[in-house]
Amino acid sequence: MSKDKERPPSPDEFSSGVIQKSVFSEAIQHPTTLFPAAVSILSGLYMGLFTMNETTFALCLGSGLASIISWVYHYFIRGEELAEKHVKELLARRKRFKEQEGHSIETRCRDAGFTRGAEAAADLDEAYKRLDSFLKEKFKKKQNTTASRFLVLAEESFYQGVQFLDKALSLHKALVQIDANKLKQELDSWTRHLAAIEKKGSQKDQHDEVLVTTLKEKIASHNKRLELFSVRQKTLEQVLSQCEILEATLDTTYLEVVDLIQDDANLNRTGAASDLERAVTAARRVEDRLRGLGKENDDSQYETRL
Repeated sequence: MSKDKERPPSPDEFSSGVIQKSVFSEAIQHPTTLFPAAVSILSGLYMGLFTMNETTFALCLGSGLASIISWVYHYFIRGEELAEKHVKELLARRKRFKEQEGHSIETRCRDAGFTRGAEAAADLDEAYKRLDSFLKEKFKKKQNTTASRFLVLAEESFYQGVQFLDKALSLHKALVQIDANKLKQELDSWTRHLAAIEKKGSQKDQHDEVLVTTLKEKIASHNKRLELFSVRQKTLEQVLSQCEILEATLDTTYLEVVDLIQDDANLNRTGAASDLERAVTAARRVEDRLRGLGKENDDSQYETRL
């Protein structure tokens, strides 16, 4: 699979059963298992097709035993190491996907003419990379468990922001399709026209009655569209605000840990990790609320606030 088309690992791929299967497969496919097994099979075929002698039999038996011993060694003795390696590869793949998504959302925002979204994506990416690069550099020098926690939290904060920006882009695309000014002008015109007809009172004829019904339907339809447009605008502002909060939290975290990364005790006392965790948790709550709002709007239940 090419890097451009790489997909993130699913939660199922992190399950113990799937990881165990991967370890089994790697133990089977290891060269020290595979090559002796091939020699053993070829030797057996030679004996079956041509002739059997001590040398061929010894080669077949010895190669087979070597293959089995290799598999046992890699699966049972190195199994934990291989499992850890597999999990690291899954995490690296997930991280690459998230970073690719971050770059993708900036490009897609620019292509859609969504300047605010593109700028927010660039700022978020810059804040994340600044903190991530610093933590990685320090983590290489010292296997700091707190630094490892920061790395995971920073990644989650970044990707949560990317998800918000993806939603913001969808909202922007929907909003630019609606000419709110035109709707307001038509609504104002119809409202004045309706008021003029209503003034006729008992002098209204059948044509006027039909026109009143039509105007009321048009006015109700435009009011709903404008109400939904207003809700979408507010949602867009809230989404962008959440991105700014996540970006600010990443920057604040970087400033707080820049001189303290070598000291776990000081790092924990800063509360920076807790701030990152709270920011991600709060962002997820907002995302759930926005998702609920979207479902209500799809069912034509127009709310004016989140």
